Amino acid sequence: MKRRMQVLTLAFAGLALAQEGQELTSLKGVVLKGKAPVSNEILRVKLPKAAEGKLKNGLTVLVMEDHRTPLVFMDVVIPASSLSDPADLPGLADATADMIRLGTKTRTARQIAEQLAGIGASLSAQAGFGSRTTHVRMSMLAENLEPSLALAADVLLNPSFPQDELDNWKSRQLTALQQMRTQPSFLADQEMMKILYAGDARSVIASTPAAVRKLTRENLADFYQGRYTPAGAVLGVSGDVTLKQLLPALEKYLGGWKGPGVETPKLPVREPIGKRSVTLIHRPNSVQTYLLVANRAIDRLSPDYYSCTVLNRVLGQGPASRLFRNIREEKGYTYGIRSSFSATRYRNHFEAATSVRTEVTGPALEELLKEFFEIAAKPVPPEELNGAKRALVANFALGLESSSSLLGQVLMQREYGFPADYWDRYPENIMKITAEDVARAGSAYVPRENAQIVAVGDAGKIRDVLKKFGEVREISEE
Repeated sequence: MKRRMQVLTLAFAGLALAQEGQELTSLKGVVLKGKAPVSNEILRVKLPKAAEGKLKNGLTVLVMEDHRTPLVFMDVVIPASSLSDPADLPGLADATADMIRLGTKTRTARQIAEQLAGIGASLSAQAGFGSRTTHVRMSMLAENLEPSLALAADVLLNPSFPQDELDNWKSRQLTALQQMRTQPSFLADQEMMKILYAGDARSVIASTPAAVRKLTRENLADFYQGRYTPAGAVLGVSGDVTLKQLLPALEKYLGGWKGPGVETPKLPVREPIGKRSVTLIHRPNSVQTYLLVANRAIDRLSPDYYSCTVLNRVLGQGPASRLFRNIREEKGYTYGIRSSFSATRYRNHFEAATSVRTEVTGPALEELLKEFFEIAAKPVPPEELNGAKRALVANFALGLESSSSLLGQVLMQREYGFPADYWDRYPENIMKITAEDVARAGSAYVPRENAQIVAVGDAGKIRDVLKKFGEVREISEE
């Protein structure tokens, strides 16, 4: 029986506010006229529940049926974490994910690419840095389900890590690392993670040239054998397929997948750093300063998650946010500025970032911190607060139209152990956030006197300016 996402009540005007994500040239002088009628009813949704099954090897299978289009999306979530990388081989998990697509015991990388193109499918694998899992994702035509699964299973179960492909990968990776280090944002992120997560694997955001050169086929094979296991893995599927149709095919192609259980990394959620710090990364002759201001905040299971989500929409998410309107529109210091909460199982920090002209480094940082103080000290006016909440719910509603987004929500629900009605109640939980909730979250989680500041720019031009914000620790971009 075909199952669709059922929207019970969509009496929530504000979908138009989702258009805030479109790029605007300027907001100066904008006056809202002839606004669409707004209902005070909350968007109420009831998402379809995933059908759940298990293969004989213990692999959990979740299926979200969506028969609107003849497409199927698959996401295999494997407990192969970059947080388990050896200290001398940062990036091992990421390298393993990249390399499983580049050759199996029976197919070369070229054959894999050609066969994917021939059946209209795509395949990717990604570990990332700071994540607990590796994702192997595939999109396919429903009519080509069987050959697509056969190919995905070969890549997942039989990687051969060919030496020639590894050599080519290492060459590309060394070039990529060199290019990354020319980006002020990378330099700032790298230093900030060392400040926020000093002494553990969360501080690593990229491999190093030394680690890339040292990497061997044996390293990849050992990591694969120890971490790519169905024990603790979840296979999520959404699209034009049923659990009854899918399970026999999965048993056929993945039933032989074996492996031991994997221990979950144990890393504590840390409290915010109590004292302000200023780090200057000297980048000679730079005509701009990249500013990154952060501190530890909440993880994904925090009861303050909804308050922080609304707070961030008001403060620094999108062209209607305070940081954007102040520092870009009113002051003209930058082309863009944003803030965000990294709230996952392991990473728990708030940050704001922008790139400004060198000569306005001081004023821009002053305005940024002023907005931080303001969001904590004064309640958000009702119209601004309601606009932020409606935009968040509108974007959530639009996301429900995507099968892949629905699958992502189901997998997140599983990852964090959320209740069955978590996403059904998401709009309600956002809309009940008050101005007092936002101010309390701002006071607790937006850094002010304890801001961790990293600036990347020409030290000779901004060193004295930064001293106004605290004692400056200076390091080279190298």
